[in-house]
Amino acid sequence: MAKAWIVDRWLRKDAPASVKRRLNASRDPLKAKIPDQYKSARYGQGSRWSVQWFETDANGKRRKAGRSVETRAEAEQLVTRISADQLTGQYVTVENRNRPYGDVWREWFNAQHHVKDRTGNRYEDDYDRYVKPRWANVRIGSIDAVAINAWVGQLRDGTAVHDFKTKHSKKPRKPKPLSASSIKGIVTVAFGATLGYAAKRRIIPFNPMDGVSLPKDNEPDDPVYLRYEEVEDLAGVCDSRNALIIRMLAYTGLRPNELFSLHIDALDFERRRIRVVRNFTEDRKGHIVEGSPKTWETRTVAMPEFLIDDLRAQCDGRPLEAYVFTSPRGRAVNLANWRNREWKKIVLGSGVEVEGLTIYSLRHTYASLAIAAGCDVKTLQKAMGHKDAAVTLNTYAALFPDRMDDVADALAKARALALSASDGVHMVEYPVR
Repeated sequence: MAKAWIVDRWLRKDAPASVKRRLNASRDPLKAKIPDQYKSARYGQGSRWSVQWFETDANGKRRKAGRSVETRAEAEQLVTRISADQLTGQYVTVENRNRPYGDVWREWFNAQHHVKDRTGNRYEDDYDRYVKPRWANVRIGSIDAVAINAWVGQLRDGTAVHDFKTKHSKKPRKPKPLSASSIKGIVTVAFGATLGYAAKRRIIPFNPMDGVSLPKDNEPDDPVYLRYEEVEDLAGVCDSRNALIIRMLAYTGLRPNELFSLHIDALDFERRRIRVVRNFTEDRKGHIVEGSPKTWETRTVAMPEFLIDDLRAQCDGRPLEAYVFTSPRGRAVNLANWRNREWKKIVLGSGVEVEGLTIYSLRHTYASLAIAAGCDVKTLQKAMGHKDAAVTLNTYAALFPDRMDDVADALAKARALALSASDGVHMVEYPVR
């Protein structure tokens, strides 16, 4: 049976009750008249009370553990808590509570087999920049919501300890206040996911993130949507290759790196379909490589008919395994390079002045134009490669037309038809059993 017990560190076990009462009543143990025969070797030193118990370590070995407290009342409370935790299976060993946070983070990170390399790189960078300098050497069992909330405030103010020389980036940077979205990513994932893992594995008794408050953006970034005319203004100042890139992004909904990783054999001109089976991403070393689409799911999207001739011309006479779009040197298009060398010039030359306009805005533009053309949520989800329809709704809910009046009118019409059909029909009332 699980059990914890209290040890008086100042008195010997054979000390009578009268001696114990005399010591309890004294404010200074050194002035209390306690016979030497009842004093322990630690008399008057440190905390008087200690709670002790047996626990089983990670190797299955049973050993004694203990903790000192100041008062008898604290000791009794601790005995109750430890005994209850042992009996209910909620007990956490001292060995686990004392593990450095950094060791547990590495254990959690090595278990993230489901994430892509690029996502893993972001986790590592956030950890190296902000989490490791503050928490790596802290005992994981000592981390509480108060300390985490204080750290969140430092991240928000730009005063948090940091190290910008990470595995994937060694560029010198100066600390600055972080946005709410950046703080959320760092605190809930790069830092907090480890605490959730530790709580589930009984490395800590509970997750201290439950008491943490994160800042919210006062003005969240809304997606930017372009009109047909603005899309064509962008395409109108380009050469034929870049004009086709602009139109493909705006009228198919492909992610930029999905478009640039397209091979010619992914195009079905007869059926006007594009098979999205690849995506440019990063490996663990930060190199750009071909991988699967963002949500791991391959999909098929439709090509508008007005793009077919230009796409045929782009692919004409080239091998099926070639990329649809290539750099001037005939290599795969690097998105960062295209953004810096092509996109910025296109926006400047087009005269399209829309605040917050990015390459990704063309994907949002596809969603807005598709919804305006009558596309339903499920079809849009499949076209854009979202994991589920909730993602689509959360992102583009405001674009769907308000059909509440249509629904109310349809209900009224259906009700009237149902009631008129029942006129003159004898209704039989059955007894309730």
